[in-house]
Amino acid sequence: MSRQPALSRLPASGEFGDFDGRVWLNTAHQGPLPLAASAAAAQACELKQYPHRIADADFTEVPERLRALLGRLVGADPEEIVLGDSTSHGMHLIANGLRFDPGDEVLVVAGDYPATGLPWLRLRDQGVAVREVRPAGQVLSADDVAASISDRTRVLALTWVNSFTGHTVDLDTIGDLCRGRGVAVVVNASQALGARPFDAASTTVDAVVSCGYKWLCGPYATGFAWLRPSFGAQLQPQQAYWLAMQAGRTLDQMRDSTIRHDLGVRALRPVMPGGLLRLAHLDGRAGGDARRRDHRRRRPRPAAGATPHRRPRRGGPGAPCATGRRRR
Repeated sequence: MSRQPALSRLPASGEFGDFDGRVWLNTAHQGPLPLAASAAAAQACELKQYPHRIADADFTEVPERLRALLGRLVGADPEEIVLGDSTSHGMHLIANGLRFDPGDEVLVVAGDYPATGLPWLRLRDQGVAVREVRPAGQVLSADDVAASISDRTRVLALTWVNSFTGHTVDLDTIGDLCRGRGVAVVVNASQALGARPFDAASTTVDAVVSCGYKWLCGPYATGFAWLRPSFGAQLQPQQAYWLAMQAGRTLDQMRDSTIRHDLGVRALRPVMPGGLLRLAHLDGRAGGDARRRDHRRRRPRPAAGATPHRRPRRGGPGAPCATGRRRR
């Protein structure tokens, strides 16, 4: 069998530094910042050094472009994208925004990454039951979930690619199961997005959150969430950040204290310089991700209950210590 060239990988080598002569494999831990993003960081610092160069339009144009690019990355409308500063930001936005009745139930996965489970544990003070699903095998399966769902289960929160083992959850099978049982699925995709394609148009999960500094090769303090519109409509914003309320209005109207039902931040300050760095890396690159999503649609879906594929330890999500090797 002839090996197909990795067209989406080879041209990218010139977009990064030389890693001091090493090969960097542990992108699941730290995604290297591209040279274009480093240049954008310098540009952002220069704007702050010379603030008279910052135009009023910059306060809205940068985050809106970023939302559009992230939407293209995951196959979603920009209005479905919420900007944030971390995975935890997105998880807290969802956990705190949903309305629960006493006795409602949330399922989390035993041994999962803390950012996925901790935001839900605080709901216990509101009378919400938070139960752990313990996988029978090495990875969470649809059978594990089916055996755990009760009549009061509202949400299942899970991590797509396990941070500690690299095992990958079958989102399609679990999403189909939960949709049929009326359970929303909220996914931490920080270890997957950028390495695995995601298509919001075909998925049956309801929300995906991710940081930006791993496989997306962005800086710290960046992240976003995709919310299915019908799911996002159920969330009640818990904060009224003034620049979010300002969205769509000029700065001379900033004294207007109207409360908007808007989950997302649409202003420059919270995503600057991170927003510029992400733009520099993502701009013009969404086409390749769309091609990978098309490839995903053509793949046969695994049978219910099938064990998901485990990614190789070397360089894949969860790689324990791939700190680099000297080129020979």
